[in-house]
Amino acid sequence: MLLIGVASLQIATGENFNVLTPATVNHIAFGLIGLVVMITITYVPNEMLKAVAPSGYVFSLVLLALVILVGDESFGAKRWLRLGPLSFQPMELAKISTILMIAFIGSRYRPALIPLCLVLIITGIPTLMILLQPDLGSTLVLTFSCILTIFAWGMPWKTVIAFVLLAVGLLPVAASIIPSYQLDRIATFIDPSRDPLGSGYTAKQIDIALNGSGFWGNGFFSESQALAGISVRNSDFVFAQWLEATGAFGGILVCGLIILIVSRGITTATKQNVIFNQLVILGLTSLFAIQSLVHIGVNTRFIPTTGITLPLISAGGSSVISVFILIGLLQSMNRLRYEYS
Repeated sequence: MLLIGVASLQIATGENFNVLTPATVNHIAFGLIGLVVMITITYVPNEMLKAVAPSGYVFSLVLLALVILVGDESFGAKRWLRLGPLSFQPMELAKISTILMIAFIGSRYRPALIPLCLVLIITGIPTLMILLQPDLGSTLVLTFSCILTIFAWGMPWKTVIAFVLLAVGLLPVAASIIPSYQLDRIATFIDPSRDPLGSGYTAKQIDIALNGSGFWGNGFFSESQALAGISVRNSDFVFAQWLEATGAFGGILVCGLIILIVSRGITTATKQNVIFNQLVILGLTSLFAIQSLVHIGVNTRFIPTTGITLPLISAGGSSVISVFILIGLLQSMNRLRYEYS
């Protein structure tokens, strides 16, 4: 998937692969850093991972608060913290640390009303802080991943459904927080022709790109690129860009790799005999799966436009490294399963 990301970034330039662009080089560099981080986390002892879960969660909340207060604004949202020449998105760390914290609580308490309320507070704080940035896509991904983790904890369906209905009832409150441009995207999803040169432009170009790609696509070096005028095509719309170049064949390849990773995560979880490990695996696997599903849904016009990356393929150092952290945690849990055996 990382190599597909490298190819996608290079495709965007319309150049050959003899000279890599700065964006492509950055993706490779972050990928190598991520690999080192992944290998390191793979061999971290299980008890250490469990012990640092609360402090990691608190640290991520502090970073999210700093984003709201002093974060860099881009495309109408505050999602980045800058450290000298580097910038990163703390929400990527917050999504992982929240899952770890839920697993920490789940390993200490049986599923009951009071622990559930505690877990909901743990979930609600970072979710609200991410929504305030605003980032609707990441908010949805984190919310549904946490719901699945809570259900895996052993909470009865009726209780989970009751809280889901409560969350649905709070949608009007969320709508008051969501900026007007996000609401315009929803309206454009329903009727792309309402503003073809404004909010509907991206939807129209995606339709053009997908309709003209066929099974094999237009090739890596096609001069006609429907997404050329979209500024975030290397991140939020990288799957559509990949489909334009490689067609349905390329889409099937990416979906197959995602399914492989998710199925491996589920298989590993079913073989665990430690509740912390099981909840971490299921939570992180659902995080990976839902984020991939939302990105693909947006890029194929099945759901309204929202900015969210495709793991390991979209440009962005924070996204790439966070996914390698996620995979490192999954591998750590899989390795420790054999140790416990």
